Amino acid sequence: MISAASRPRRAAPSRVARSAVSALERMAVGVPVPVDPESAAPLAMVVFPEQNTASRPIFNDVVTEMVQSLTKEWDHQEQLLQAGLHPSLTALAYGPPGTGKTSLALWLAKELNLPAVVARLDGLISSLLGTTARNLGSLFEFANRYECVLILDEFDAIAKLRDDPNEVGEIKRVVNALLQNMDGRAAIGITLGLTNHEALLDPAVWRRFEVQVPIPVPAVPERIAIVAAALGDTPGIEAEAKLIVWMTDGFSGAEVTTVCKKWRKRQIVDGLARTDAVQLIMQVTASTAARFGAADRPEWPNREALIADLVLSDTLHFSQGELAHLFGISTKTVSRLVNKIQSEDGNA
Repeated sequence: MISAASRPRRAAPSRVARSAVSALERMAVGVPVPVDPESAAPLAMVVFPEQNTASRPIFNDVVTEMVQSLTKEWDHQEQLLQAGLHPSLTALAYGPPGTGKTSLALWLAKELNLPAVVARLDGLISSLLGTTARNLGSLFEFANRYECVLILDEFDAIAKLRDDPNEVGEIKRVVNALLQNMDGRAAIGITLGLTNHEALLDPAVWRRFEVQVPIPVPAVPERIAIVAAALGDTPGIEAEAKLIVWMTDGFSGAEVTTVCKKWRKRQIVDGLARTDAVQLIMQVTASTAARFGAADRPEWPNREALIADLVLSDTLHFSQGELAHLFGISTKTVSRLVNKIQSEDGNA
């Protein structure tokens, strides 16, 4: 659909060793998880390897290299231990929502062939004095008993700045309890923290994570790969796929995937002609990115204005044939418009 040469590499799978946690118990399906004493709600859910459907996330080269370095440490931990070193067992993934943090954590657990114990830390917070700290203790006690990957989602819910004047003493005690539990698990098992709000994290929390992985919204190369994965091998939509990539600048990977699925569903259900493609893609991108606000979304007063932006784009090149296909006009008309646009741009 879009040249594979321009696609970023995915985090390559590795046969990760498990000896770092081999002294622990194997977790059986149906094992009871700890619950909140106030509400009886489970403090975590367990995703077993055979249930784990996470696929390899699509990241830029920098993030991919960081992930590969981490899995290589796990894969070669025997050599590291012989040298008096230990593989990194703690990692923090941070970035905007929908960028692949949870998928990454679950995929790493899948690569290890270990159960993932997934806890949303905002769900551990209790209104009862002391209960939140006890919930943390119960969660870590459970995870430390078994061979597993502990995934702490919404990490910022508890790990806030301890010197924040708006936080009460109880929260400060909870942060200390979290740090103590992380220290106790440091040599026992793998812990992955996930947060959308890294600025809220206490500096002491950052120090507990040996590997810190920033995950940004996807740039053009990553969006090309995400769109290709979402649309599959559907023939004859190369220009539409490129337009989706161009129109989803600033979108998270999850939002790009949503745009692709919404567009395909509308295209199939409504039986739209090709000349409707541009309008439909504009509609689904606008409805998917409502969080940007109307003032932040580009608008074009007419077809020529949009064509001008596509012609002058410095991120993706649209051929005259692609523009003719997208807008349902002749290449002769496109050529005339392109010449006019480039002439006006040169005189600007």
